[in-house]
Amino acid sequence: MSKKETQSNEFKEMNYLNPPIYNPYFNCPFEYYRQQPFDAVPAEDSQMEPTLKDIAYTQAWLRTQVGKRVKIEFLIGTQMWIDKEGTLLEVGISYVVLRESSTNHKVMCDLYSIRFVTVFD
Repeated sequence: MSKKETQSNEFKEMNYLNPPIYNPYFNCPFEYYRQQPFDAVPAEDSQMEPTLKDIAYTQAWLRTQVGKRVKIEFLIGTQMWIDKEGTLLEVGISYVVLRESSTNHKVMCDLYSIRFVTVFD
């Protein structure tokens, strides 16, 4: 080997000619700590709250009416009545979600202030 080739090899070994570039396949050192994708469990297979599956509870009965047009009347305080009308979208343990007919807005309502529910078939 000539002196020039030896110097060239030393220069390459020192990595002067190969600038660092972005490698999209480089594993992040924090990869282990990243959140893994959530695999949703179907509602039939999961351990649901009894209030959501036994129709003796208001929440479970309302879940059977999802997708229907309803009018829900609320008692706020001791004397103020408010009613909301729309399509029932979702029922949780302590709330219901309606899509209002007039404005097409989604409204989340407190389940515990509901006094009357009218379902329009």
